[in-house]
Amino acid sequence: MRFLVIVLVASSCGCSLLRSRYAMDDPMYAEKYAVGAERGDLLGKAKQAFDARHTQGLGGVYVSGGAQVRPYTRSVMGGGELGAEGYVTNWLTTRAALSGYLGKDEGFAGLDFGFRLQSPTRIAPFAGLGTFHGASRGVELAHWDGADNDGDGLIDEYGEKKSTLDGWLSVIYPELGAHLWVDGNWRLTTFGRYFVTSEGRKQDDWLLGMQLTCFRR
Repeated sequence: MRFLVIVLVASSCGCSLLRSRYAMDDPMYAEKYAVGAERGDLLGKAKQAFDARHTQGLGGVYVSGGAQVRPYTRSVMGGGELGAEGYVTNWLTTRAALSGYLGKDEGFAGLDFGFRLQSPTRIAPFAGLGTFHGASRGVELAHWDGADNDGDGLIDEYGEKKSTLDGWLSVIYPELGAHLWVDGNWRLTTFGRYFVTSEGRKQDDWLLGMQLTCFRR
């Protein structure tokens, strides 16, 4: 209880990340809290510090990056997304992005779509569902193709491999994460996804990442 009072007092003084009027750069929030809570009104200060109901109608662009791990083979890929996200309501967003991840022997690139259900608060846990569709990259044995695939000056050596586009990849994934509104326009996100692929359970992946989004009304 003592810790909660300290946080609320710090917020009312404007010296905390969770300051009481963090989103005054958004016109809806600014209009709603044009007259802030009085100095001694700790509950009012806390409401202003955590209220994110101004988000309905916001749209923006984002960049994200992360690491993808395949438990069956323990392989790791890194990559990211460039996309757009919009608030349909203050508790529902939809996303669309160009996505690509690359590892030593595999990778993929294509289009990612999803939606998220979240609380209308400044720190907002969320649950979502998404899907990815695109081309996948893999490797195959190449000691018969008459080419120096690994650049070592030898042709068709035993065990030589080459990179190929090995087909179409479709994925559906559940997602959990949390948002933090820095101010009325900028939002940080951490997320975790479990990729259920069209290639079978041995090809399923975990993806952990972070996202930075700039919103405008």
